Amino acid sequence: MEKISNDKIKILAVDDNPKNIQVIGSILRNSGYSVGFASNGQQALDLLSKTQDFDLVLLDINMPIMNGLETCKTMRDDKNMKEIPVIFLTALNDAENIVEGFDAGGQDYVTKPFNSKEVLSRIKTHIDLKRSKDQLKKVNQWLEVKVLERTLELQDANNKLEEANQELEVLDKSKSDFLSIISHQINTPLNGILGFTAILKEEIIDQRLKEMFHYLELSAKRLEKFAKVSLKITELRTKKLTVQKKEISLIKIMESTKSILSEQLNMKNIDITFVNNTDTNVLTGDQELIEFCFESILTNAIKYTPNGGVVRVKIDSNKEKTECSFIDNGEGFHPVTLKNLFQLFIPSQKYSDDNNGLDLALVKLIMDAHNGKIKADNNKELGATVVLTFPNLKLSQHKKSCTK
Repeated sequence: MEKISNDKIKILAVDDNPKNIQVIGSILRNSGYSVGFASNGQQALDLLSKTQDFDLVLLDINMPIMNGLETCKTMRDDKNMKEIPVIFLTALNDAENIVEGFDAGGQDYVTKPFNSKEVLSRIKTHIDLKRSKDQLKKVNQWLEVKVLERTLELQDANNKLEEANQELEVLDKSKSDFLSIISHQINTPLNGILGFTAILKEEIIDQRLKEMFHYLELSAKRLEKFAKVSLKITELRTKKLTVQKKEISLIKIMESTKSILSEQLNMKNIDITFVNNTDTNVLTGDQELIEFCFESILTNAIKYTPNGGVVRVKIDSNKEKTECSFIDNGEGFHPVTLKNLFQLFIPSQKYSDDNNGLDLALVKLIMDAHNGKIKADNNKELGATVVLTFPNLKLSQHKKSCTK
């Protein structure tokens, strides 16, 4: 804090006794203070209201017209005077007058006859306190201005962020609507292609043409699957797909999945082993969606498992959860792919000509819809493991929660 010389400090001495005024004035002037004088309380108030630059008031208690206690109380009720320190001047040593002075709003007192060192020491203490309070007030005012400026900046930033979020919501809805329309538009001609392909395969005798139609059918089915996956992603993200949860058999899901993937398994001579380490074979969820999860993960595992290999499906369960682990001995996930495995449309991420990226992103959305989790990691030696974790929610409990 900047050091202030005494000649910049102005003190008002109030006393009806000229001799006291002369003594106190001499003490203050000799110490470099600027001094003003008043002979009673009313005169002091008039000076303080006209000249608002006094830093401290030395106020006699016993005076005619208006005594020191009344003067101090009036000062404390005035917004322009209430912060000025008051030191009472009194010839009385009884505790009652001292307490009344503090109750009236005084900061300190000195007794007559004056001891110059005591007077100057008390004045310096209260001047320093006042300067510190004034400095603190200025800092607080500065802080209030800065806080207001920052608040306005944040409000402006929040408004811009809200506008950006609204634009993103519109864009996201447009994207979802576009995917939904595209999926529906693809399905209609695809059904015709697949139908005519199946008929022509039966009619054609030439093996070379049969093989060509077989690959045409595979490509059409792959496109059909892509359309279905895109539509399911859109429905799940826009909350349009209702997840119908019921008790379903894990064994039936595995049998159904192995049947769907039989051609892929036979082509690579791969076996799927199913190990159930639980007392129950039941999950609570949407059967079609869970079957899709199993099929998608196993399709990926079969693709990267070497010919003649084995893919293991292991089920573990306790009171809280059921874990379905899919373990292969293939190449494992590339570190970059593993990092973004369950995210949609990651730039520079390659999925060749299939849609494993979309499939696994949809698996993540399906698990979210089941309040479950999906985790993938490479094994220590060969291959990778994907784990689906389902909460063990009884169907009766689920029904109760849905009716609340």
